[in-house]
Amino acid sequence: MSGPSRFTPRSVYLHLVCLSMLLVGIFATVQLVRSAMAIAYPDPTPSFSWTAYTPMDMLSGDQQLELQTDVQRRDAIRDAVAAGTALLLAGGIYALHWRRAQAERAAPASTEVPAAPPAP
Repeated sequence: MSGPSRFTPRSVYLHLVCLSMLLVGIFATVQLVRSAMAIAYPDPTPSFSWTAYTPMDMLSGDQQLELQTDVQRRDAIRDAVAAGTALLLAGGIYALHWRRAQAERAAPASTEVPAAPPAP
């Protein structure tokens, strides 16, 4: 450490924001990996949910499975975009606050009261 540790409300705030953005980044990364896996390897079992696109009973078994796979991939792509956006935002907020926290830590501790400006 370069100097004495100073716990000011501002430094505590900056470090708490950094911690929360690290957590958001970790969760977003996990979701991004899960979404990538769902895009690459969709679940082969059909879920018996209704879709607004085509009545399921009018399709053959293979067509139903293909439609369900497309729906799963579309959902996974949407989740991947949301996770990627969260990861980018969390990374930017983290970098901004971490730089400010480090700049505040490197600044010399000034306990002097600034002098009043000269009277005109």
